[in-house]
Amino acid sequence: MSTSTASRLLLAFILSLLGCSQLSAKGGNMANQDPYKTQYVESLPPEVRAALTRECRSSAKALPDFASYTENTKMIVLRFEHFYCNSGGTFCGPSGCLQQIYVSSHGHYKLLRSYYSP
Repeated sequence: MSTSTASRLLLAFILSLLGCSQLSAKGGNMANQDPYKTQYVESLPPEVRAALTRECRSSAKALPDFASYTENTKMIVLRFEHFYCNSGGTFCGPSGCLQQIYVSSHGHYKLLRSYYSP
């Protein structure tokens, strides 16, 4: 084997090792990030946040799909399968996960319906 061929093989081997370590580092970083964020709860209207605080009594976090707005933001649907409560509240069971619908009335949101959905 010539010196230039050996040098190229060594260089290719080193570059492949560097590529593997970078992929591992990127994957490790993503695994440590918590997808649940407090901002998805904090951005809700005050009445809805207060109700969640009563339920959770602790740091409430959610995924982006936790709250959806309909009817030009007059209705909010909360899907508790996308909600996390540090105090260990149980929002999902054998009959499904809790869902709540809030409607805006005279500038304030009120709970219209609370039910479990599969």
